[in-house]
Amino acid sequence: MRLATILGCIIGLGCATVAPLKTAAQATDPTAILRPSVTPARDGIFEAFKTHPVVALGDSHDLTQEMDFYIDLIRDPRFAKEIGNVVVEFGDAARQDTMDRYVNGEDVPYEQLRKVWSDTVGWGPAVSALIHPDFFAQVRAVNATLDPGKRIHVWLGDPPIDWSTVKTRADVTALSQRNRYPAELIQSQILSKNLKSLVIYGTFHFYGKNSVKGLVETAYPKTFFVVTPYSGYPNRNCSATLESNFKNWPTPALATPVRGTTLEKQLLSPGCKFREGAVIFFPPEVTEAQKTKMTTDWEEESSGVTGDAFLYLGAAATLTASPTIPDFYLDTAFRAEMDRRARIMSGSPMRLRAPLTTSPFYVQPYGGWKSEGLK
Repeated sequence: MRLATILGCIIGLGCATVAPLKTAAQATDPTAILRPSVTPARDGIFEAFKTHPVVALGDSHDLTQEMDFYIDLIRDPRFAKEIGNVVVEFGDAARQDTMDRYVNGEDVPYEQLRKVWSDTVGWGPAVSALIHPDFFAQVRAVNATLDPGKRIHVWLGDPPIDWSTVKTRADVTALSQRNRYPAELIQSQILSKNLKSLVIYGTFHFYGKNSVKGLVETAYPKTFFVVTPYSGYPNRNCSATLESNFKNWPTPALATPVRGTTLEKQLLSPGCKFREGAVIFFPPEVTEAQKTKMTTDWEEESSGVTGDAFLYLGAAATLTASPTIPDFYLDTAFRAEMDRRARIMSGSPMRLRAPLTTSPFYVQPYGGWKSEGLK
């Protein structure tokens, strides 16, 4: 079971934009619950781009199957031809020039390149999952097959920071810009130029008026299509019961809409919580009524009910976490610098998952459990 912490948040609601499908029963009974449309996930994403210039994928940060899906998307010829842009949370915007050079095939020294993901401000203290640097390598490989004017552009969304000047937490002014900076980037580099982009950010960056989505849609209403990945409930039986509804789905699959359909009812099944056991710290001024609403909103956002589409990557018991970037335990100077940053930000030494001793490393405590008929 994982514990999660929210340090005072204001959560808003999004709404689905694709009409549900009607069954034969609904033709005669208007009160019958609609069911979502389920398609192969890649096709579903490209379909969403036909109605929205920005498709936002909620990133679980270390889920291997989700990164595999991102890579499948950028390898699809439709991506470079029809979309061409991707904004990511796992890169320091101060290193945009380095990223541009790298994905366009230039030789970049590794110690310079790794600053792209290690000099981030919001990752405590840095991006640590090996799948994130691998994503950049995959874009570079795709771009090597394309003419210069048709290549995929990777935009680094974490606000710029120079860690060499940071001595205290008060010096980390970029932390307050983690939503505003990418929002302004999306407006200036994508929407104002009538372009499209995939946006890969943690799910909670898409909810609330001061979220990336909220800030962008103040100027460009209804531009985002938000996709929430499924990684299972902490409770094995809850996951198995939910997944029994997905036996005939392709893997991966995209289901849309969620709100107002049978999928909403299934995801919010009584007694099953995606954030079971999570610890939430509320500011002292928050009332009990506000706490209840915020907790409900958080559960709905985690489940995917609040988003526009639900991304199914496979049964929860099969989902695995990425290995740690080896630099954290092989490069002592690098590790010392990461520890310095951790102490500045949290007052405590760096805590990092140890190098994996078994493979695969499952994201749920019941990982590896098999049930006949489940994918």
